[in-house]
Amino acid sequence: MKLRRITDWLQGQRAAIRLALRTMLAGLITFTLAHLLELPQGYWAVLTSVIVMQASVGGSLKAGLDRMLGTVAGAIWGVSVTLAIPHHDTLTLGLTLAVALTPLALVAALKPNYRVAPVTAIIVLLSTTGVQLGPVRYAIDRVLEIGLGCLVGFAVSLLVLPARAHGLLAEAAEEVILALRDLLELLLQETTRSPDGTALAATHLRLSQALSRVEGLVDEVKRERANRLTDTPDAEPFARNLRRLRHDLTAIGRTVTEPLPQPARQYLEEAMGDLRLAISDYLVGSAASIRGRRVPPSLESVDKALLAFRDSMDRLRQSGTLRDLGIDEVEQVFSLAFAVQQLRGDLGDLADRVAEHAKSSNTSQSG
Repeated sequence: MKLRRITDWLQGQRAAIRLALRTMLAGLITFTLAHLLELPQGYWAVLTSVIVMQASVGGSLKAGLDRMLGTVAGAIWGVSVTLAIPHHDTLTLGLTLAVALTPLALVAALKPNYRVAPVTAIIVLLSTTGVQLGPVRYAIDRVLEIGLGCLVGFAVSLLVLPARAHGLLAEAAEEVILALRDLLELLLQETTRSPDGTALAATHLRLSQALSRVEGLVDEVKRERANRLTDTPDAEPFARNLRRLRHDLTAIGRTVTEPLPQPARQYLEEAMGDLRLAISDYLVGSAASIRGRRVPPSLESVDKALLAFRDSMDRLRQSGTLRDLGIDEVEQVFSLAFAVQQLRGDLGDLADRVAEHAKSSNTSQSG
């Protein structure tokens, strides 16, 4: 039984284990190459290869390009300032440091991909090894070492157990959809009382974290597409659809902060229950389709339940019951109906996104 738990845990941590293996391999390869090339401070290359290694190929590409760009910019500016301003004592060294850091710090604040530049300039200026070798030679060595680390890190990310950003995005999207399903259940499971605030807060937090992960992976997918590392579809429509689904449920949540008025509930309660179950099953099926890279489930049951809900709304309007309700209560009922209709439209968009994912996965496998 204990062995089974360990096996299950390892299965659930496959992505992390693969990343750890890639990181270890990149570090060892870089260490070997730095030793063979007799780089003066090869540990910079090893550190860089580890830093560059990210969860996806697109992430590694971005980390490598940013680090290389910042290193080159910092080295050029650091050498220029070091040669231009004499600094033989603490006061002049401090002045030189200020001149070197000020523009680079501003650039890094405006362009985060240059955030390594100030660090490189400091190393070129203050390193005792740099004093012995001279700033130009020392800067060239740093660029070569950082370049080696970036190259090896990206190569290992691309060739050894590669993790494409679109696959990671699909995993994150699955988490979002399951969180949306849990949120839907919390909001509509009980029509006679308000949803559990503690459970809602926990579910919203889980949903926000999963959405943040999706948003972060969108840029990595774009980078892989731009560099022809993948032929998967643009990830932005998927992320946008998930955001809209969350907004739909937020709108539904606003309508059920208080229970529906009893006269309206007697018309809508059964239809709302059926609609909740249909949408919940559809979301679970969509998550399974993403995981299995299959076509999305049918929306037929959702449409059938939605039609029954509309019929219930029509009966409610025709009964004259709404005339006996307050303005806020009438607004609550119609806001719920509108939010449900919006949700159905975005579920249709979700089906399109899941179908795109399945198609791109099948194309990649056949290729």
